Amino acid sequence: MSLSPRLVLVLTLLPTVLLAGCATMPSTDLARAEADPWEKSNRRVHNFNKGLDRWVVRPVAVSYRFVVPRPVRSAVSNAYGNYGEPANFTNSILQGKFAQAFRTLDRFILNTTLGVGGISDVATDLGRPREPEDFGQTLARWGVKSGPYLVLPLFGPSTLRDGLMTPVDFFVDPADFARNAWLRPGWDVRLSMTGGRIINFRNQLIETGADTLLADSLDDYALARSAWLQRRRLQLFDGQLPAEEDPFADPVEDTPSEDTPAAAPKETPAPPKL
Repeated sequence: MSLSPRLVLVLTLLPTVLLAGCATMPSTDLARAEADPWEKSNRRVHNFNKGLDRWVVRPVAVSYRFVVPRPVRSAVSNAYGNYGEPANFTNSILQGKFAQAFRTLDRFILNTTLGVGGISDVATDLGRPREPEDFGQTLARWGVKSGPYLVLPLFGPSTLRDGLMTPVDFFVDPADFARNAWLRPGWDVRLSMTGGRIINFRNQLIETGADTLLADSLDDYALARSAWLQRRRLQLFDGQLPAEEDPFADPVEDTPSEDTPAAAPKETPAPPKL
């Protein structure tokens, strides 16, 4: 069996990037992205995406919601989520998160078998919640800085680091490799699956109320940027923000150590003599 040149390149570079990942510290700092030095051009792309969404993507998603019942939409969303688990597993391995990788593998097996191809998310009910990873998170784990905040055409909010990895997330997908090798689908099937991903993602935004939130905002660009960066920071810290990164954490009070002498008690003034 012959391997594609792209797969050979990935397998060739894999040991190198693994060693590079072991030699650096994770980069979870989004200060450069929060400064948004490219705001002017980002707003232009944001407005382009709004127009594309208003006239093309959202009408298709609304029609999809009108035609397809909610239980079927949930099953489709679960199936796409299960289809993405091999990519989550691969990125977990590349980041050295081996325990998480095997939890993801266990989840994939449970949903593929008991969940009938992933249309039912039985793994979450059994205590195996989804732990998504992508190549942008992998680069962050290897110490690559986030770079400025970047709005991509069609794909929306990102950073320079994550934006460069967006094509990799789409075209270097283990599930796609397995599907193409075993089933050899035509381009019509491949494009249909990609379109289904976009519609499913847009439907989830409607389900979560993101549309209403952005519509009620005085500056939807700033709101989208803030919401995306908060979500991305949570992903980079694997869902557990340290106290210094969590704006909602309770302040930590300093406790005196054993070496620090305690402050002398204040003397109570004696009552005046009569």
